[in-house]
Amino acid sequence: MGDAMKTGRLTWYLQRYSAIYFISFLVYLEYTFWTSGITFQFLNSNNLFKASLSIFILLACVHAYIGLWTVGTDYLTKRTLGFISSGMSTSANTLRKIYEYIFILLGVFIAALYILIIWF
Repeated sequence: MGDAMKTGRLTWYLQRYSAIYFISFLVYLEYTFWTSGITFQFLNSNNLFKASLSIFILLACVHAYIGLWTVGTDYLTKRTLGFISSGMSTSANTLRKIYEYIFILLGVFIAALYILIIWF
């Protein structure tokens, strides 16, 4: 089995299992809200909640990156950008890499910011 096939399978599983985690976490939040109420004290002192929310944030960044990578590889190609301008088609790979790096940096910044907020 080729590396591309393994990577494709991994990204497919990451997307699906992260979505399952999201719905499970939201069910946990709803259950907690309706049974005991969510207060600031609960959010600030419950390490299980903090860990679950941290995993949620990290998985959301991975999930978003995979989706944005798919959009970039589908639409930022020589062929697609060539319909707009022949000059853009020659720089399609560069534009796609810039697009990727912007979202990687944005994802790392957002994840770090939220985790700092949650834990400190």
